[in-house]
Amino acid sequence: MTTSRRSSHRAEDPRTAARTSPTHSTGRPSDTDREPVGAARRPRRVTPAVLAVTAASVLTLSTTALTTPAVADPGLKKTDRHVVVLVNLANARLANPDADRADARSHFFGQTGSLTSYYAANSGGLLGVVPAKDDGVFGPFDLAMDGSTCDTGKMAELARKALPSDLAYDHLSIVMPSNKACDWWGLGYQPGAVTWFQEGAVKDVAAIAHEMGHNLGFAHQERQVCTPGSFTSCTADGYSRRTPMGAGGEKKGLSAPELIAQKWLPEQQITTPTATATVHLTPLHAAANTAGVRAVDLPLGSGGDRIVVEYRTPDAGTPDLDVAQGVDVYRVPEGKYDHAVMIGNGKHDDKATTGSFTGTAALTDTATGLSLSVTDATATGADVQIRLGAGTTTPNPGPTTSATPTGPGSAPSATTAKPGTGTTPPPTRTAVPTPTPQAPSPSADAGDGAADIGTTGLPTPPAGTTAAGPDSLARTGAKVTVPALAGSALILAGGTTALLLRRRARQRRH
Repeated sequence: MTTSRRSSHRAEDPRTAARTSPTHSTGRPSDTDREPVGAARRPRRVTPAVLAVTAASVLTLSTTALTTPAVADPGLKKTDRHVVVLVNLANARLANPDADRADARSHFFGQTGSLTSYYAANSGGLLGVVPAKDDGVFGPFDLAMDGSTCDTGKMAELARKALPSDLAYDHLSIVMPSNKACDWWGLGYQPGAVTWFQEGAVKDVAAIAHEMGHNLGFAHQERQVCTPGSFTSCTADGYSRRTPMGAGGEKKGLSAPELIAQKWLPEQQITTPTATATVHLTPLHAAANTAGVRAVDLPLGSGGDRIVVEYRTPDAGTPDLDVAQGVDVYRVPEGKYDHAVMIGNGKHDDKATTGSFTGTAALTDTATGLSLSVTDATATGADVQIRLGAGTTTPNPGPTTSATPTGPGSAPSATTAKPGTGTTPPPTRTAVPTPTPQAPSPSADAGDGAADIGTTGLPTPPAGTTAAGPDSLARTGAKVTVPALAGSALILAGGTTALLLRRRARQRRH
């Protein structure tokens, strides 16, 4: 068994979002990437007469219904068998286990307002979170451990042993008492297969979706303000507020880099210009049958960094229910799309974040000759002018594959870009560059939080580790009782970054 690093950190009030801070990653592939996508159920062969009906039908998995996108390839579906375990500790018991069970059923597996519905909508039906057995909720079990030490490894080990030995599942979520236990709201391996929640967090869909995002490999998404002429000389400016991973809450969809990281954005909806052009962007989370380019993906110099551009608009019929309208620009470090940082040309108020562009000023990186500006924006799309410096050539965007892209809206728009003077329209990409996984950093007492999943359940979680240790855990929220303050402090210790944000402990409801 290999070993891995963990990062731990605290965050703001999760009443409106699971607000977190940047965390280091092992660079390892997530469990989703490690399991062959072909492992998901494949539907039986059907005749052409019933194919159209089947494509738009509701796919019922266990007790949960997921909507199948009309043009998605059923062969790419992945079913995530999820288990929620309620636990009592030697020094603390759940306040209301019956209500916790009902909340877990609803907010993990419900047809709306749940973990299941959030990832079904964002993946275009390619990820189905379903109960591993029955309603997916087990316990409460009495664990023979004192919760005051917050030994999350031991808690997971005992919870796993309390489950039926023949239960097969892919992800384990543990709900613990909120008193005399850990000082965070939620916790999850990044990437990995285990999440932990305070009892109150089982009502918080944003926190649940956020921690699952960590399991998929997503880091916290911060926002930065860049100095004129640079995409890399930037200072912290809070969180992106464009995704649950950036304190956006569950009423905002995943960002374009996150969708690209999971291969949930069809290749035909991503373009990589090789010359100056104006690209017309369709809103990222527009309906699946809406044609057009959803994201621009450009290399930033030759060091492996990339730039991703998206357009977001509020639409009650999509995952972006209440996102602020605007064009967003992300810097992707070393091709790690799940660690993208939103960049902009001006500071934002957290309550009124409208995208990367403040006023009419362009975003420019003189070192690479790349300039981005918004020339028009409506409810149905935005025009983004992409200028490549004189004499600047765009490096190869990465390896290509012969695989046929699939998923909602695979057919490209007839007009995906408006070329600049003397240029040709930017081509549609044929593949997303995949960064080479980095070797994990060893830890003397930490097990492998992202180990392969066996046929009868999870590997034994590492015992004797705590949330504050040097491991691959990312935590959300802080269970403290002092009044909330506007400021925050970044503390760097032992290779992990922790964002300490003070807030009221009991005000955690939506």
